[in-house]
Amino acid sequence: MGLTQTFLPQKDRYAALLLYGLVFCTCFNGYDAGIMTVILADKQFIQYYGIDANRTGLIASIPWAATGLAQLFVGGSLANWVGRLWALRISISVMIIGVIIQVVPNTFAVLIVGRLITGLGFGSVYIATNLYVAECAPTSLRGSFVGTVSQFGYQLGTLIAFWAGYGMSGYKSPFNIAWRVSNVIQIPIGLAFIFLSFLYPESPRWLLEKTPDDPSRALSTLSRIRSGSPDDERVKEEFHELVASHEFRRQYTPGYLGLLKNAAMRKRLCYGFYAMALQQFGGIAALTMYATLIYESLGWNQGRQALAINGIQAVLQLLIVLVNTFTVDRFGRKSLLIWGFTIQSAALLILSSLTTSFPENNNKAAAVVEIAMFFIVGLTYCWSNGPVTPAIATEIFPQHVRDKAFGLSLLGQTACLLALTQPWPKFNSEVGPKSYWLLFGLNVIALISVVVILPETKGISLERMDKLFGQVDNVAAGEQNTMTAKIEDAALGHATHIEGDLRDFEKTGARPHVNEATS
Repeated sequence: MGLTQTFLPQKDRYAALLLYGLVFCTCFNGYDAGIMTVILADKQFIQYYGIDANRTGLIASIPWAATGLAQLFVGGSLANWVGRLWALRISISVMIIGVIIQVVPNTFAVLIVGRLITGLGFGSVYIATNLYVAECAPTSLRGSFVGTVSQFGYQLGTLIAFWAGYGMSGYKSPFNIAWRVSNVIQIPIGLAFIFLSFLYPESPRWLLEKTPDDPSRALSTLSRIRSGSPDDERVKEEFHELVASHEFRRQYTPGYLGLLKNAAMRKRLCYGFYAMALQQFGGIAALTMYATLIYESLGWNQGRQALAINGIQAVLQLLIVLVNTFTVDRFGRKSLLIWGFTIQSAALLILSSLTTSFPENNNKAAAVVEIAMFFIVGLTYCWSNGPVTPAIATEIFPQHVRDKAFGLSLLGQTACLLALTQPWPKFNSEVGPKSYWLLFGLNVIALISVVVILPETKGISLERMDKLFGQVDNVAAGEQNTMTAKIEDAALGHATHIEGDLRDFEKTGARPHVNEATS
């Protein structure tokens, strides 16, 4: 598959351009995470707030407490109530409010409040973005789209953040100008997507779930996203799966109750929690959040060396995400995770051996290799457990519980992240160079678990995923319901009629009566 066909597949170019636009959302998230790496090393910031190891850990990790709230209840519920797109608009607005609170002159307590509000929006943005991409992407390229939007946008945000912070780090007057300006730069990114989002159609799967009495809305939207007409075979085939699955799932209770009272769904939720835990289990958040401080501790502390190394790494991490784009739907989710954790374990083994052997950082060659191993860990994460895990967690649940289940699954990510980022500064200062052995051990455990536990979801449509987990194929079961065919025929007739009206309008100027299927 060529470069153009991978990024802009012929039959799904509109969907590709649509979904790549969501990079603005993940870029906004990535900038917020990335800029704190720079700000935590800013001497004026440290002086202003009296930062020590405990406060550093609190600033880095406290947003994840609010993110956990978003994952537990707010994010999934919001995406269900108002739709994926309005959930994004509201969540980005909340993040912007949090950023504004952080950058105005304040106390340490107010800074923490701002970080909490930002974290609440951050978690909700992540949920809505991945849900929208998974539900609108074609089955054959779903892993690629989810991974690229999720990770490429995030890395683009960290790249902009690192270099914005690096550029501002030379400004010392007025006092605190560098970190405040660096932080506020992210606001235009979020605003850009809010305006862009009004050109987007809502998820057809959410539309069918919310307006089952008017299935033509979902069909018309699906036709638009697939760059076809309602009577195109591939559109009809996908819509058939949506309707058949929906008709069979009518017997199930939706939402949190349906997710928790059903034993099969609880088991699936465990898989989702485990998949998202894999994203942070190896300690990548600690390495990323404290990267500048870590590089300084390894002897790269002359001038702005540590910041420059961080910026170079951000450039490479952005480009390496494309490995996932080209491979995840070809080789599968499980294969990429196995290779990813193998490489990260090997790099951390070398890093831990060197930091243990040269604890005083008095060997320049060893210091260069240590930085190289950090790069390898970060680069590998960006094509393996970074983008692969949200693809898995968004695709394994049926539509009636997907938003809530994905949100709860993300608690696995948050639990691992908090467990490592909050105590890491103090742990690293007390244990010293030997602290990286912990990360090596965690990556080995993750590798073994993927081999033993994780199923492969590549190439399976969202509506047929239940069969993989030993349950009834919802589509096959729904086909036994006589209402399925009737609903499809009615929707097709209505959507075709609308399309005919639109063609007449183009020819004659007579305004048609159209039930808009957009947000």
